[in-house]
Amino acid sequence: PGAEFARASIAQLRVSDRGKFVKFMGTVTRAGTVKVVQEWREFQCEACGSRFRCRASPENGYDFELPTQCSSGQKRTLWDPKAKRPKTMRCNSRAFRQLPYGDDCMADFQEIRVQDPMQALGAGVVPQSVVVSLFGDLVGSAQPGDSVLIEGVVWHRWKQQWVGKRLDLELFVEASHAERVSSNSPVRHMAACAAAGDKFADFWTGHRHDQW
Repeated sequence: PGAEFARASIAQLRVSDRGKFVKFMGTVTRAGTVKVVQEWREFQCEACGSRFRCRASPENGYDFELPTQCSSGQKRTLWDPKAKRPKTMRCNSRAFRQLPYGDDCMADFQEIRVQDPMQALGAGVVPQSVVVSLFGDLVGSAQPGDSVLIEGVVWHRWKQQWVGKRLDLELFVEASHAERVSSNSPVRHMAACAAAGDKFADFWTGHRHDQW
């Protein structure tokens, strides 16, 4: 994507960006647990029998909204009692039947929190952060401490509701691409140290009887 999609800082994300594609860089400060969610649900129209899929709504916590009318666009001929003749019209049925879901409807899911990189901020500027939703192959691609490039669509959702507290919206990004630019993650550092130790042990086992 071009420069018109780039954001120099997470603080530049606004409610007006809802539904727009953006890209930005930041540091992962938190990585949630990996979950399995139902991303797609299949319905069948009881009038015309056509099948179609609906995706879980990002703004409703990835819950499903029931379709309002048949989206197949299939035409059928019915008798019009007012005109007293057959009339061809599109199916606008509102009655649907939910079909059993398969493995292709499920997806791995993870949420991470990305913060503005400290080196990109001026003195006295408070870094902002945003939640990023990851699906499929993107899950597990980033650990806390990693510098990442995020590309995705901005959405908003209601924060957790409490009695007597004002309702607030929060922005989040559903990522279509997440690339690790550099890593200061202690998890990756420990994994690298363990791998180096294994290589040293293998080398010593194979050469312990060599003459030095």
